[in-house]
Amino acid sequence: MNITAEQAARSHETRSDLMLGVSVALMAVGSLLVAGRLYCRRLIRSTGLDDISAVLALAFLIACGASIADMTRHGLGRHDWTLSLDQIVLYGRCFWLSVLFYTISLSFCKITFLLQYLRIMNVSRMRWVYIGSIVFLSIWSAITIVGICTLCIPLEAFWDPRIKGRCFKDQTLMWYINGIMHIVVDFAIIVMPLPIVWKLKLPLSQKLWLSGIFGLGFFTIAISILRLQWLTPEKDFTWWNVTAASWSLAELVSGIACSCLSTFKPLLKKVNGWVPTLRSGESTHILHGIATDDSDRIAVVELEDAPYGSRLQIPNSAHAFGTETSITASKGVYEAERKLRKSSKSSINKNEP
Repeated sequence: MNITAEQAARSHETRSDLMLGVSVALMAVGSLLVAGRLYCRRLIRSTGLDDISAVLALAFLIACGASIADMTRHGLGRHDWTLSLDQIVLYGRCFWLSVLFYTISLSFCKITFLLQYLRIMNVSRMRWVYIGSIVFLSIWSAITIVGICTLCIPLEAFWDPRIKGRCFKDQTLMWYINGIMHIVVDFAIIVMPLPIVWKLKLPLSQKLWLSGIFGLGFFTIAISILRLQWLTPEKDFTWWNVTAASWSLAELVSGIACSCLSTFKPLLKKVNGWVPTLRSGESTHILHGIATDDSDRIAVVELEDAPYGSRLQIPNSAHAFGTETSITASKGVYEAERKLRKSSKSSINKNEP
């Protein structure tokens, strides 16, 4: 292979170690986030399908990161004119695997959000919106995966130029369509619960806090938009792809972070004491759920004199989902409680001889 004097002068350059370090660091961050989520679920003795989906998102994140890390052994971070044909073939195969695992992990990140909505907010009208969104996202992801698996026929022609095959010509267009679709879906997922949150009879500060938790997804959207500029490959692909691969892993970790951080309140209680905790056996008024009637009217479900850690039993006539995160009752609840106690004391005093 003939190379220019400029290429010869740059042949020693490498970003492989940088890419390897970024991959390991982001996989570690993702693992810690999901481990924290599972630990918090264990503290409240409650797990659900959203937790399983988060674990699957992490599993395919690690698979994607491992594929990218393996690509550094075959030329990622080096200039393509320094690589042999065998190295390019091995690099191409790892690249295809990373794209496949990235797509699956990203889909599970979004499904985790939707399953979490089903878990903590049960408004009959929105319930079907969440379920429909999960079905749509699953179908779209399946179509994308089929497309990735049929980029070339036979598939080996995608990474081995020595194999003749028929390949999809507009692959870059396919990546752009998929990327834009995921941005649109992300935006829809973020705004879905906001109308319900703002209908809750809660102080403004708590509404803003809940909206902020859901709004963390805008950070993922920002990364996805930035990543779009790296979807058009350059000629020196193995050198250029370091930035694109880094943004892809960052996007996955951001999605996992946004879906996990909202579950960390029990951990804050236990470790840092940022939220007041209750010792076993004490009693309080704790809001554990949101119930709705057939008219989709949101109602506060309150459990009086409940020992810490007990579960709320919802009447079968109400559509309800229990939440693992208690929401502080509004001022009116405590006013009613004080009046009730004052009335009880007055009755006792009257009955005393």
